[in-house]
Amino acid sequence: MARKSRKNNNEIVKDTTIYNKYNVGVYVRLSRVDNIKENIDSIENQKNIILDYIKYNSEFKLINIYEDANFSGTNFKRDGFKMLMEDIRKGKINCIIVKDLSRFGRNYIECGNYLEKIFPFMNVRFIAINDNYDSNKEDSNEILLMHLKNIINDIYAKDISKKVCTVLNQKRKDGQFIGSWASYGYLKDPNNKNKLIINDETAPVIKYIFDLRLQGFSYSKIVINLNEKNILSPYAYLHKIGILKNELYRNKKWTITNIKNILSNQVYIGNIVQGKKRTNLSKDKKQEFVKSDEWIISYNTHKPIISNEIFYKVQEINKDVKGKYEANIKNYKSKKTTINIFKGIINCGCCNKKLSRKEQLINNKNKAYRFFQCNGKKIKQCNFTTINEDIIKEVVFEQLRNEIILINKFNFFIKESHNIINFDVENLKVMLKDINLEIEKVNIYNKNAYEDYLIGTLNKDEYLFIKDNYLEKIRTLIKNKENLENELINLENDFISNKCFDEFSKFDNIGVLTKELIQNFIYEIIIYEDKTIQIKFKYKNAYY
Repeated sequence: MARKSRKNNNEIVKDTTIYNKYNVGVYVRLSRVDNIKENIDSIENQKNIILDYIKYNSEFKLINIYEDANFSGTNFKRDGFKMLMEDIRKGKINCIIVKDLSRFGRNYIECGNYLEKIFPFMNVRFIAINDNYDSNKEDSNEILLMHLKNIINDIYAKDISKKVCTVLNQKRKDGQFIGSWASYGYLKDPNNKNKLIINDETAPVIKYIFDLRLQGFSYSKIVINLNEKNILSPYAYLHKIGILKNELYRNKKWTITNIKNILSNQVYIGNIVQGKKRTNLSKDKKQEFVKSDEWIISYNTHKPIISNEIFYKVQEINKDVKGKYEANIKNYKSKKTTINIFKGIINCGCCNKKLSRKEQLINNKNKAYRFFQCNGKKIKQCNFTTINEDIIKEVVFEQLRNEIILINKFNFFIKESHNIINFDVENLKVMLKDINLEIEKVNIYNKNAYEDYLIGTLNKDEYLFIKDNYLEKIRTLIKNKENLENELINLENDFISNKCFDEFSKFDNIGVLTKELIQNFIYEIIIYEDKTIQIKFKYKNAYY
């Protein structure tokens, strides 16, 4: 085709196809504080998010990744950031991409200075993915202002948290009660919310609980006694008087935890124990438990319900019971108790609670009787009694053995299935690779056609005709690519499912039931009141 002068061209048509025009510097940062938190802001996680973003935006070309580990976001004297700025000055980088603004910096004044003055002056585009901020967008100033306000609010909230913690700690030291609601048996004084007064309605229940303990009642027997008498539990009572609104609390029963807490709480002898948990927003800390020697205890702050004599007698009983329990546990361990191979997978068919494994020594000999019981049984919330561990082992072993025998009968067919799936997967991968190369080629042809049009080799109609053909071909290729990718995902899922055959074949002709066997093949065991045992296998649907 003859070469034409650009002066004789028809109206110039802009190519709307986007090619790489931004040289990107990826910036990631991790502070010392971030290091001890969850890995949501880890260096690798930040990189993955940004690289995925670049992958799906053809206007970006990755030049370099700049890292700063163990550097605070409150100043910009960081090695990685300095290297990034140096490359910007050299013209290597004209676009910065970060996961979010907090990774760029936490000093809102200096951060705003870079985004509003320095980067625009240097013609550098700035993108914060999670904050939806892009300096090229028309609404970028509004979004930036909003996020800078959030940074300021965060600083303000932390400052307020620090001040509130200081005030509350002083109140605790002064013996003032600062809980959300009064301990069971008390009310907040209507004239002074930081002072406790006896609740005539619930205080007798506290005395009754201490009396039962003195009579030798166990925690579980006290729970049963209170529930049988329909005495409102602490949560149910708070619901009754309107403090707790959620209907879930209306019929809340007494629990062993309720009883343990009441029988060990110094509030009933006139003392206030506070500061058992700590939350400090100013240091980005979640709630944590405080060591007992750091608790804040104020003495004789209100009228007691229980005398010191009774309270400390009960503490001796609690200590004695705990000592015997720990001695029994130690004794069981010294008798070389066996591993619980069913740990965490046996559930009650009556109430859905976990079944606990128990051991009882037989006449202080080396033999032990092992059984499973429902945790709800102790407080009469379930009808399930107990079941011998040997019965469970026998049933599970037999069903698992039959399962393995059945699977191994399909040995030949499953291996053939593996081979076919593997062959198809490899073929699809080759086809996908070819399609990607074809898409790349067509994009290059399209770009070349546009360049030919600009220099006059092609006129407007010729270029538009060629471009439309190329774009249609790209659309077809992309659609074919999506279909192949979906097919590949399905095949790979089938392949993963069938891989469990290899696991089964390892345990051909099993002789002993082991924890490894159970963990590999069994998802859940459900035992019902009539001792019926239901076993759910992990790979049941993989073959039939």
